Amino acid sequence: MKRVWKYILLVFVLLVVSIGGYGLYIFKFKEYDVADPEVEEIIEDPYVITLPDGTEIVVDKEGNIIEERKDEPAEENSDGAQNEDTQSEDPTPSENDPNQVTGDSEQQRLTVSEIKEKYIPSLKELENQANSNLDALIQKAYDEYSAKRANGESIDIGYFYNKYMGAADGLEARTDAAFNALMTIIENELEENGYSKAHAQSLRDDYNAAKEERRSNLLKKAKEYL
Repeated sequence: MKRVWKYILLVFVLLVVSIGGYGLYIFKFKEYDVADPEVEEIIEDPYVITLPDGTEIVVDKEGNIIEERKDEPAEENSDGAQNEDTQSEDPTPSENDPNQVTGDSEQQRLTVSEIKEKYIPSLKELENQANSNLDALIQKAYDEYSAKRANGESIDIGYFYNKYMGAADGLEARTDAAFNALMTIIENELEENGYSKAHAQSLRDDYNAAKEERRSNLLKKAKEYL
């Protein structure tokens, strides 16, 4: 996305403040007290992604999976026996079953398309969380700006730039880290099925395209605040 989030928040600050630039000094060299627990909470909010098998993974800011939450297995009947229909099933693979290999208990490997397709909900879930975090950050910036205006306080564009650009950097890094963690899982499954992980490149392209679309939507949202 090439700093899209940073660009969007910069545009937002410049538009709502409507003040001429103070020069590079206030953006890069002047120090500001930008500590804000609410902003930190937005940035530090971990991503929780549901995998195709129902497992939820919690990803930290470095892209490490710090927790896995798996569904509990279904309970057996009170007598400990399985359902009669299950017991009566013939375990022998059928020659006409496309999901079985004749003479082998293993399922046929999934195609590349099938592997990628089953992770689409997981990728969508990540995208939704990213959008929610960005919305929260934009709203926080607007609320702070509005409060300062209402209280008659001076608006320091350098303060807004440094505070919310830093926050945007944090969000971008966290989302990319979570995405890369998920992509590693997908690429590993591709390789386990005998395919090159390069087949996952289209998912990376889609991810970058979604970030470009988010840029456009956020710009529209920033303009609506004016």
